[in-house]
Amino acid sequence: MISALSLFLASSSLSSSDAIELNPSNFDAMTAGKTVFLKMYAPWCGHCKAMAEDWSRLEADFDGHAVALVASVDCTNPENQATCQSAGVQGYPTVVWGDFSAPESYEGGRDYASLKAFADEHVTKPVCSIYNQDPCTDEQKATIETVGKLSDDELLAIAKKVSETEKAAEKEFDAILENLQKTFEDESQKSEAKIKAVKDDNNFGIVSAIMKKRDINNPFNDMDDDDDDVIDDDDDDLTEGEL
Repeated sequence: MISALSLFLASSSLSSSDAIELNPSNFDAMTAGKTVFLKMYAPWCGHCKAMAEDWSRLEADFDGHAVALVASVDCTNPENQATCQSAGVQGYPTVVWGDFSAPESYEGGRDYASLKAFADEHVTKPVCSIYNQDPCTDEQKATIETVGKLSDDELLAIAKKVSETEKAAEKEFDAILENLQKTFEDESQKSEAKIKAVKDDNNFGIVSAIMKKRDINNPFNDMDDDDDDVIDDDDDDLTEGEL
């Protein structure tokens, strides 16, 4: 007789093996001509784990669909680095949809109901691509034809130009962030010095101790409570660790 545990383990194993994982060996074949809905994730990411069950359910819903492809890409796999970069992954999970040659970011809810509603409305519709030009406008078809006539060297020159521009923009952005960090640190030190000075001038340490002894409510306690109310639930990060 098959035990309940055996059935559970078999079911779990089937679920895991049925996950639609993309990698360089199957990516082009799986996505060609499809409207994609892809979860770009890291196995250690807390937010990724939280939506994993709902996403697996969504993958099963659209498995074998004529138009839609719902799948996942493990961005910690070195082989998928180029794929994740082309999708503009800045944090995990990043969810994109549309034609993967020009993917759009999905900013909706990550629960099953939200994902399913979006997929039903948008991902089931064909998108214009070089593999499927039926949904393309005349202008889009003309552009595809024009670009298709370019030589290998011309295509490479365009790709190089875009790549160099992107790298320059990222370098400029990093410099801005560095300046902002320095400004933040300078202003933080000024603020701390100002607070320390007013506390020292008013013997605040002794004042606080006497207030506590007399059971007088310290306004600083209210300020701490206000700070505790600020919680960021949407921290997505590229660094390894629970989110």
